[in-house]
Amino acid sequence: MNKLIRRAAMAALISAASATAVTALMPAHAAVPQPKGRAGAAQNAGPQVRPVVGTPLNAAMKLVDMKDFAGALAKVKEADAVMDKTPFEEYSISKYLGFIALNQNQLMPDYTAATAAYNRQVASGAAPDAEKPVMYNIAARLNYQAMAYPEVIKDTIELQKLAPLDEKGYVIFIQAYYNTNDFVNAVAAAKAAVASEIASNMKPSEDVLGLLLNAQIKTMDEGGARQTLDQLATISTRPEVWGQVMDFALGAMGITDHQLLNLYRLSILTGTMKDTPGASDFLAMATIDLQNGLPAEAKAILTKGNKTGDLLNQANMFLAGDQQVLTALAAEAAKQTNGEIDVKLGESYYTYGRFDEAIAAIQKGIEKGGLKDAADAQTTLGIALLAAGKKADAVAALDKAAAAGGAGGQVAHVWSLYGKRAAG
Repeated sequence: MNKLIRRAAMAALISAASATAVTALMPAHAAVPQPKGRAGAAQNAGPQVRPVVGTPLNAAMKLVDMKDFAGALAKVKEADAVMDKTPFEEYSISKYLGFIALNQNQLMPDYTAATAAYNRQVASGAAPDAEKPVMYNIAARLNYQAMAYPEVIKDTIELQKLAPLDEKGYVIFIQAYYNTNDFVNAVAAAKAAVASEIASNMKPSEDVLGLLLNAQIKTMDEGGARQTLDQLATISTRPEVWGQVMDFALGAMGITDHQLLNLYRLSILTGTMKDTPGASDFLAMATIDLQNGLPAEAKAILTKGNKTGDLLNQANMFLAGDQQVLTALAAEAAKQTNGEIDVKLGESYYTYGRFDEAIAAIQKGIEKGGLKDAADAQTTLGIALLAAGKKADAVAALDKAAAAGGAGGQVAHVWSLYGKRAAG
């Protein structure tokens, strides 16, 4: 399951942050002419820098506007050489250093210098309140790229006191905990991210759920991991996610051949069929199809798996007379008070893509009753409904089958997850 851990693309995260989140450089306070009198005193009650620092910083700002980053950096270093800097001077200088590091080369920003500058801003303790959210946000992302995970955690905790995290912020926060082996807090952060997304009427993101799943596995929370995997399956199209979902279902005790056939049908749709020497899902599925009198599906699956030989020959042979068999089956079903043949007829229609006829026949069989495995018939009905595009009806039918429990209920459950994903 560790395949689900995905490190964020930090270059993209940082690029987005530097393009939109870096606070615009403003003139250093001490270099701006200040009005005199009480009104001026009130206006200038905020932190100030001395002229010896502010003058070169203002010059640096003008050079930045001219895209002369080398000249700007030289001026900032001049300000930085001043002895006995105040905390706000320290913050102001490091803010300029961070801005230049991220902007002097848009194709290849100096992330090492930027990380040092933003950590210096944080350490100064003098950031104005209005600038703290941006500072902590960028500092956390830069520290993540530098693999300084404890710093990511510190920055994000402070950021959360000031502003809600976005999805990318949550992802690096969770991963920072995960990468420091603090799986308990990784779970807590991931659950907070899921709750935040749901509260915003959004689906939980695949990255967050994947991280939650892995952290739950690390904490031996099997029940929680299963619930998270189910939730992940309703939004993910990734074969590795569905492979795990299918593995749980395939491992159900007492699974019958026909229940297995229904699982293989889902494996086809989710791209999780396995095909290794001596263990081919394609051959196994075709074998069950032929045993159940479904040569059309057997041939289709063998063709999809590029299989030739005896099974394909059998499928072709049975397929030649299958339409006559369907006619006879329909006549026999009409005579029976038991619904078994109706369900079998409906499944045959399904393998030919005659979905409306399949639905009608299976529903009739279920209504007649007397079925050996009513839940399995209900599952097959849900599969036909889904194939016909009737997603809400399909999920309702599958959920009803899942309620029966056991191996058949597990098969219906995973089909229901797929139906919910398809319903969007």
